Amino acid sequence: MATVEVTGLQKRYQDFLALDGVSLKAKTGQLISLLGPSGCGKSTTLRCLAGFLEPNGGDILVDGESIVSTPANRRGFGVVFQDYALFPHMTVAENVGYGLRLKRLPKGEIATRVYDVMKLVRLDGLDRRLPKEISGGQQQRVALARALVLQPRLLLLDEPLANLDARLRDEVRWLIRDVQQQSGITAFYVTHDQSEAMAMSDMVAVMKAGRVAQFATPREIYQKPTERYVADFTGEANFLPVSQVTGTGEGSYRIVVAGTDLEVTGVPDIPIGWDAELLLRPESLSLVAPDAGTFRGRVTKSAFLGAALHCEITLDDGDVLRLAADPNEQVSAEGKVGVAIDRSHAWLMPKVAP
Repeated sequence: MATVEVTGLQKRYQDFLALDGVSLKAKTGQLISLLGPSGCGKSTTLRCLAGFLEPNGGDILVDGESIVSTPANRRGFGVVFQDYALFPHMTVAENVGYGLRLKRLPKGEIATRVYDVMKLVRLDGLDRRLPKEISGGQQQRVALARALVLQPRLLLLDEPLANLDARLRDEVRWLIRDVQQQSGITAFYVTHDQSEAMAMSDMVAVMKAGRVAQFATPREIYQKPTERYVADFTGEANFLPVSQVTGTGEGSYRIVVAGTDLEVTGVPDIPIGWDAELLLRPESLSLVAPDAGTFRGRVTKSAFLGAALHCEITLDDGDVLRLAADPNEQVSAEGKVGVAIDRSHAWLMPKVAP
């Protein structure tokens, strides 16, 4: 179990700066997700943590001690990749216990620890099977067990669910979170899937071009993003341009949007003159009578998807909002409607971070 602090981490490949001052903190027992698209620096950060890459600047502190100069094999971390890298000629139990045998632990201790960790990851009864005789989800559990059996100080997972189908991803995702919480181990989890990051994490670092765009709880990331990039990457969103912004207090503003005066909250201290926009998540919007809403518009698209009626509303000024209405809502093409907003979930932010 460990606390981790990453400060100003840099990694350069000739003229390309892969990491540009990455800073993160993890308390003991937390799961931190590194979320972002390909090439944003999330896997590079994880490989620096693991010791597979040497950073060009910055520091990594584990329980207050720098590990930058410590070789990977002496860091005592467990690593799980999307490529399970299981030995095909070894049984499940032999794969799980491989690292313990390298440490020359007594056979009895190895057997006990292998049995305990296999039970933890729900591999009971599969100890004598070969990797080719078990499913992809079970192979991923073997890779997880192999890392956990070493009782690592830190668990590092790099896109561990990428090779699984949707059903198995859900199953193994919850297993990883359950195991991580039961063991109390600190973990870093790399993913490009926002639903994985939101569901599993204590904290999320949304990464952009080698930097951390925002580091916060999943709820804060979703409801109070610092810029459009973060909001766009963490779920469906509507953005309305704001024509006037007047500060009325710390993080409070009076704005004009789509021809309507509103009082909203937002990112504190938006610089004067910066382009700002209002974030409205679809679930914060609802259809009402044309004269009863915050905005007026017409239905330009609608699709019945069972659990919800997905609608596209073109407002009178030409802006477009997308929302999920009650599936029993009766709407007609080009029909006039009002759109009501839950102002507690309307959020003002700059288009890019100050």
